[in-house]
Amino acid sequence: MVNCWSWYVAAICIFLRFGLCESFIPNSSWENIEYQKLVDVKHAYINEAFLITIKNIASEPQSEYFLALTEEIFEKISLFEVQLANKNVYVNASLYQSKCLLDDGSVVGYGLISLPSPIEPGKQVSLTIKLSHTAHGLPHPEHILLKDAQNLRFKTARLPFSAYYTRKANLQLLGSSKFTELSAPNDQSLRGTQRDDSYEFQSWDDIPPFETKNQLDVIYVHDLPLIEVLKLKRDVWVSHWASTLQFEEYYELINRSAKLKNGFSRLELMQDQKNMRLSHYCSVLEMNLPEESSEHYYTDLVGMVSTSRVLGDNLYIKPRYPLFGEWKYNFTVGWTNKLSTFLRQSSKESFILVVPLLNGPTDAFYGKSEISVFLPEGSVLQALDSSVPMKSAEVHTQKSYLDLNKGHIKVTCEFDNMIDANRDGQIVVKYSYPSQAAYKKPLSVACYIFAALMSFFLLKSVNLNLDKK
Repeated sequence: MVNCWSWYVAAICIFLRFGLCESFIPNSSWENIEYQKLVDVKHAYINEAFLITIKNIASEPQSEYFLALTEEIFEKISLFEVQLANKNVYVNASLYQSKCLLDDGSVVGYGLISLPSPIEPGKQVSLTIKLSHTAHGLPHPEHILLKDAQNLRFKTARLPFSAYYTRKANLQLLGSSKFTELSAPNDQSLRGTQRDDSYEFQSWDDIPPFETKNQLDVIYVHDLPLIEVLKLKRDVWVSHWASTLQFEEYYELINRSAKLKNGFSRLELMQDQKNMRLSHYCSVLEMNLPEESSEHYYTDLVGMVSTSRVLGDNLYIKPRYPLFGEWKYNFTVGWTNKLSTFLRQSSKESFILVVPLLNGPTDAFYGKSEISVFLPEGSVLQALDSSVPMKSAEVHTQKSYLDLNKGHIKVTCEFDNMIDANRDGQIVVKYSYPSQAAYKKPLSVACYIFAALMSFFLLKSVNLNLDKK
């Protein structure tokens, strides 16, 4: 009976897999005349760049191009932007919802590129595509000594993984002083060559669509920590009376670097730090703050942490202990900025607030991020937008100090798979704040204080002494 139930569950899972992966394959309306791919591995995440020249081989004008992506990359995309090559013109780009299942069982997702104008049959256009994702290299080996250099193992498509036929293509890896290929193919034309900080391949011709047979499996030197922020809770408080914008951020992070082979040794750590070299463990976190920030603080679950320093617009914080492979740490930082730097008044009672998405550690990637903006009590939300797609957005109220009615308007946005480069992104909040709401709170507080003082005065004037008769 148990075996039958297992087969039934397996059948349901296979059915759901096929059902969710709709058999969507783009029409063969394009041909890749030239397909250049660059993979940069110097960060904790992966940056990929494509320079593709495409030709319309259909009989009708075409305006949509589909960039094929493996399922692992599709689910971990952080940035996806497209420009017309040699022109400062951005093209609309988004992740397409439908997927397809190839004959070998691999799932394909798509990035949809909508061209500004249809391309006539026989005409060409060149696209520059930038893609960032968190499908980073994994430590190889998994355990190393504290003094050892760290190597990461990374897999990617050697030949173009495209939905269209490709005439000419090449590949280049960047960002490491040494690349070593595992299970190198016998065909010399498929092998790469080390050149300074890059690993280059010669050009290939005539590659069919959805080529998956020739996978590139490389090991590269990356003696830096791999910081992942498991959870970010970022609160932004707007105060019109104080003319300030207060930031408070709670972090739960982990270092995804190689684990220590023989455990931690303080003596080995002190000896390694004397060498003044880059290493796979993290001892200092650098954060880029908005200009002219003040009133900085840094705490963790134990209490206030004094090992932090502000230099210009950068905040350097030192955890209570160095973060080795798979070690975790949580902390809270906060600071204050002038409200006028982020707020603009669009009309008498309407305001537009522009808040940066991130100010977190450099060279880090994020799992779950929750960003909340607290508007003044009595304000009304009019519009909400973000330069990075949101997973969800909620609006409700939350009471704080001296809130007398419903409390502050709390606007919460959730994001997945962000990277430190998203700090250039913004959240735009438009809201109205009537004059009567601005004065209602201080007047109400003043009335309560006056009533309390009068009550105290009246109670004090009452004679409670007992007279002798």
